[in-house]
Amino acid sequence: MIKSILFALAAGVSAAFSVPALSQAEDDSRYVAANIAGEWSFIANTGPECQFTGNALLTATEDPRQYACELTAYQVCSTETWQVRQSCTAFRDGDEVVINSRIEEFIQGEAGPSYRRDNFKLTIISSDKMIGSLVSWGYHSAVFMRSEGTIS
Repeated sequence: MIKSILFALAAGVSAAFSVPALSQAEDDSRYVAANIAGEWSFIANTGPECQFTGNALLTATEDPRQYACELTAYQVCSTETWQVRQSCTAFRDGDEVVINSRIEEFIQGEAGPSYRRDNFKLTIISSDKMIGSLVSWGYHSAVFMRSEGTIS
């Protein structure tokens, strides 16, 4: 009997505090909270033997969750240096952004198995900062910051 009463109370409390489903308009509104379109600079910690930096341009599309983008990565290692232009797409889900790249051109350095395309998994902190991982040869911590002089 007491068990039945506790289950009934738990069900009532659970129903009273349930979260209502978001409408499509409310769900889409979370994509405009931080404007990530524009120019970015990035840096990743790829270890003591290399420095990894670059620039990215994210361009809004008709879908508020997708961006067209291009990036140029600059990697200086003790034995090799690369500057690589890449096309990319970015997909945003709330505060998460996934950038998938495709190598277009080696501006500096040789193409080969030593350099892989640069993908990122990021969390939006603000319209001026995203943090997460460079996904290339493993996972490396990465930071995206607004480029100097960019109006957001």
